[in-house]
Amino acid sequence: MNRLTSLLALLAVSTTFAQPSPVPSPADLARERELTQRALGSDYGPSGIQVKLLVGQLPPQPLGPLPGLPSGRLVGSVVRTSSDSDFPNSQTIFFDSSASPAQVRAGLQSALKTLGWTPFKGDFRPSQEGGFQSAEDMGSLAYYRLEQLVSFSAYIGRAGGMTQVTLNLNKNRNLREEIQFRERSDAGSRSNLPVLRPPGGTTVQPSGGGGGGGSWSSFASVQSSLNAVQLLDAYGVQLKAAGWTPLNQSTTGKTVTSLWRFVDQDKNTLTGVLTLQETAPGRYSAQLASLAFRN
Repeated sequence: MNRLTSLLALLAVSTTFAQPSPVPSPADLARERELTQRALGSDYGPSGIQVKLLVGQLPPQPLGPLPGLPSGRLVGSVVRTSSDSDFPNSQTIFFDSSASPAQVRAGLQSALKTLGWTPFKGDFRPSQEGGFQSAEDMGSLAYYRLEQLVSFSAYIGRAGGMTQVTLNLNKNRNLREEIQFRERSDAGSRSNLPVLRPPGGTTVQPSGGGGGGGSWSSFASVQSSLNAVQLLDAYGVQLKAAGWTPLNQSTTGKTVTSLWRFVDQDKNTLTGVLTLQETAPGRYSAQLASLAFRN
């Protein structure tokens, strides 16, 4: 093969690779849309459920008033409509936000309160038990509007440098029963410790906990660029936000301890203790505890 023939062959191959992907035909797009709708609908009930995908849009008729998000970008929503009472209407909305999960959570809570939503007692997920948490995952929020028989949930997490938020609205014909069940649940079986998030520059590995009768504990291994006092102060800000009142702070060797007072949901005044012990430079053993003293 001479030089000209080689160049022509190379050009032909390059041209083939450089060709853009074929543009989907309307029929192809229709089939993809049908498959997506069927796949989404099958996760939530029978094939009779009608599913609409709204790219970059909110549901045109939300099941309840929707909160805004700080620094939010609307990804889109999924609207499911059904005539089957066993599979009531539902809507899912997807947001991205440049705000932190904590800021998004606080913004949602404020907006939902203003809009007249009522928070469920307790959380949907066991990870929302109190104590040390391993990541900036703000978990879930759960609210309802009894007059409309609508429940609302929000799931908040961090991914790819953005806070991802999923909002769910559901018609709930059993809402009254669900509220009553939550109100009857044994509050004593849930931790009274507030959730503690890792401060900046800190990695946390929870290592257990438990309790009962008003006395609970949470343990974790912590690695941080903060010194012990700075780390204690950072966690102290979160405890104050949860309604804990500082009483005393002391340092003994490589152990820093702070003493607190707080009132639980049964109006009992309890004692809280936060302890950090440096096990190596930048590494700590942490414990958060609540103490209920009985006569």
